[in-house]
Amino acid sequence: MFELISRNRKVYTRDRLAFFMSFLSVIILILVYQVFLGQIQIDAIKEALGSDTASSDTIKMVNYWLISGLTTIISMTSTLGAFGVMVSDKEKKLSEDFKVSPISNFKVELSYAIFAILFGIILTMFSCVFAIGIFNGLSSLLDYSVMDYLKIFGIVSLSTVLSAAIVLPILAFIRTSSAFTTLSTIVGTFIGFISGVYLSIGSVGKTLQQVMTWFPMTQVNALLKQVLMKDSIAQVFDSAPSSVVNEYKESYGVVLQNASGDHLSNQFMLVYISMIIVALLILHFFIKKVKK
Repeated sequence: MFELISRNRKVYTRDRLAFFMSFLSVIILILVYQVFLGQIQIDAIKEALGSDTASSDTIKMVNYWLISGLTTIISMTSTLGAFGVMVSDKEKKLSEDFKVSPISNFKVELSYAIFAILFGIILTMFSCVFAIGIFNGLSSLLDYSVMDYLKIFGIVSLSTVLSAAIVLPILAFIRTSSAFTTLSTIVGTFIGFISGVYLSIGSVGKTLQQVMTWFPMTQVNALLKQVLMKDSIAQVFDSAPSSVVNEYKESYGVVLQNASGDHLSNQFMLVYISMIIVALLILHFFIKKVKK
């Protein structure tokens, strides 16, 4: 098993340009995100607080909101990208060679998934820490305790496992690199919108709000925001009425509401996400069985 995982890593990193581009795309996304989307939220906060200028604390809080969204997207795109090894093996018929080896198909497929998850965790954690240092300064990295970083790592790990579970049933039908590239483009764009990253959940209608709320990546995004933005929200809205604070959290997806207006607890979201992962894995194995 370890040999297979190591082999997948070597195959993925052998293409130096593609490996470098996976990091370059993260940097480009961070910069574009900061330039275009950050100002929109800053203007909305100034209006809510009745201020003509945005304080450094406000800018810092918005940056953490942006970082949470970026981290959510990257957990999906990096994990999906690592599955490119599996698609390449299918396209080159290398997967047929594994079938005549003493290694079971289950172990081969599991090695793809483990490599994708591990790579997704590493790249996503790097991106999150890198973005914090770039957006808010290296000193901001010291604002979090060891427990906070453990929570971030746990959420990132959960997000990458969820990402793998989401794409595995789809990848059962993907056999060429061109189809995989198209899928990657669609997934990256779709995840950004449906999980409340490219637009705030409060800016859409009630029906779409509920669709976004019950999409599991949105809940991962909310969990991450609660860790990254905890102190900055308290500082920015220190003298503001609680109604303003609650409205901001609800509008920007820091807390999520069901159709009745009740907030979803963190425990509920963790259980819900875990159930979705199990359901998607069952779906994947069902599809594989049907195809056989």
